[in-house]
Amino acid sequence: MSGRKPARQYKYKNIALCLAVMLLTVLGIGSACSSSDDGKAAEQNLPDVLKPVTSHMSPTVETAPFKAEGLEKNFRYLNVRNSETVTSGDLLLLNSAFRFDGVPSDLVSNYNYLFDKSATQIASSSSTLTMASKRVLQAFNEMVTDFYKKTGKTTIMLTDLYIENGGIDKPCFEHESGLAIDLRLYYESEKTYPEFTGTGEYSWFPENCHKYGFILRYPSEKSAVTGVSGIQNHYRYVGRPHAEIMKKYSYCLEEYLDWIKQFKLDSPLSYECDDGSCWAIYYFEQSNEQTTNIPIPLDPSGTEYTHSISGDNQDGYIITVSIPQ
Repeated sequence: MSGRKPARQYKYKNIALCLAVMLLTVLGIGSACSSSDDGKAAEQNLPDVLKPVTSHMSPTVETAPFKAEGLEKNFRYLNVRNSETVTSGDLLLLNSAFRFDGVPSDLVSNYNYLFDKSATQIASSSSTLTMASKRVLQAFNEMVTDFYKKTGKTTIMLTDLYIENGGIDKPCFEHESGLAIDLRLYYESEKTYPEFTGTGEYSWFPENCHKYGFILRYPSEKSAVTGVSGIQNHYRYVGRPHAEIMKKYSYCLEEYLDWIKQFKLDSPLSYECDDGSCWAIYYFEQSNEQTTNIPIPLDPSGTEYTHSISGDNQDGYIITVSIPQ
């Protein structure tokens, strides 16, 4: 019997030792959890600038939309002759009621604009003697160059451009202004001249022309407004940012000119183009006199902002001001 007592004592000691280890483990886990919870609570109470940034919590930077303000506080008047100025500019309304009266001053041949910067011919023309306003052909060249880069096609052909007294037998009424171009296709290998319908690969033009200052002048869905059935190959230059705004809001030229009249010098339309350029646009009604004093805003140094003035061929002026960021 004396031999069994030590064994029983060792057994009890082993059980006690195990219980002690288990108790210490439980206490350790509780302490770790408490420490973790305290850490989280402390982190939640930190100011945002001191909180650690994890991979899934990147800081966001919000950019306020561009807004042109205070232009009416610093400006000067520019006196213009109504008979000359209200009938000139990129935003002229030209139709059966409002005809073009004059000759564009910057007409150039289209020949040099049929090539890209490497002298590769990327477009053709029904006649290289036909002309259009230089800014229109420059924009056309940029547009067709990008189309060539994207597709490798050189099938775009210019047909009607400036035509003296050209609106008489044409439904577009715009070729006298030098601001309009008509497109056709030319397949050199087949010697054929298909119609330009703006579909398939060529849908790139109606989808992207606004980036170059052009609009599809007579979309079929706007025929009730324009008075002209849909014409898919007739493009009109109105310049940026107007073409981009018209694209964004699905306006035809008639709708845009009516809409823009609500914006004045003290509350201009502020618009930031996709390329980051910023613009202030406002309307100013012509006076009943022979001339109109149009307000032109000045920058903080007292210098005129870069701007353009276009008559609407009706009763007023659209002033487009480039605002540097």
